[in-house]
Amino acid sequence: MAIVRKKPEMIGQQVGWCGGCGHGIIQRLVAECCEELALAEKTVQVVDIACAYWSIDALNADGIAGPHGRCAAVATGIKKVLPGANVYVHAGDGCSYVIGLSETCFAAERNIPITMIVANNGIFGMTGGQMCPATTLIGDKTVSSKKGRDKGISGDPFDMLNIISNYDIAYAARGALYDPKHINETKKMIKKGFEYQRDKKGFSMIEVLSPCPTNWKLSPVDAMAKIRDENEKIFPVKTYVDNGGNR
Repeated sequence: MAIVRKKPEMIGQQVGWCGGCGHGIIQRLVAECCEELALAEKTVQVVDIACAYWSIDALNADGIAGPHGRCAAVATGIKKVLPGANVYVHAGDGCSYVIGLSETCFAAERNIPITMIVANNGIFGMTGGQMCPATTLIGDKTVSSKKGRDKGISGDPFDMLNIISNYDIAYAARGALYDPKHINETKKMIKKGFEYQRDKKGFSMIEVLSPCPTNWKLSPVDAMAKIRDENEKIFPVKTYVDNGGNR
């Protein structure tokens, strides 16, 4: 029997992400997970003042756009005031790992029961395509590394999930969006993050390898291939921490 897939009711309207952008896929997965777990009415989203901001307009859920890089801190405040809410962050790698590195680490260190969903697209997207110190690959060209990222100048990108794994948290995993199999696996990761929050098991981070065709100056198809052939070699798709709430 054929499975009929319908647009989640949480998705209220189309918004302005660029063609081929991964943020829209992430938003769809979030909506599906919230509805399947009966959490839609309890959900509060925290987005960055960057590409993820469109989710505020797209989803029928309460939400707030925090100052650039401060999403984890804003989500922490909301969770403290509304402990029964399903509070999640939808932000980029620049927000979460560079400008907001301190806020992200302290939310993890305190094991705040929120779910962080971080789009790793290897670049600062909304501000014009600058190099992201955390995730831009060596040799990748951006508007602030026109000859390609130079290790001698900017150092290496780093795997944030290795750092987060040193904290006593509930869950940390990395998914990808370059084919249906990986999209389905990423959905399972996001759902687990929401389940662990619902069950008061602690902090979860799900990083998602996501394309940015506009700033990468690639077609959507070639951008997906880049994730598979290049980015995943530096940022492996796997589960880093799964404490299952046994704390």
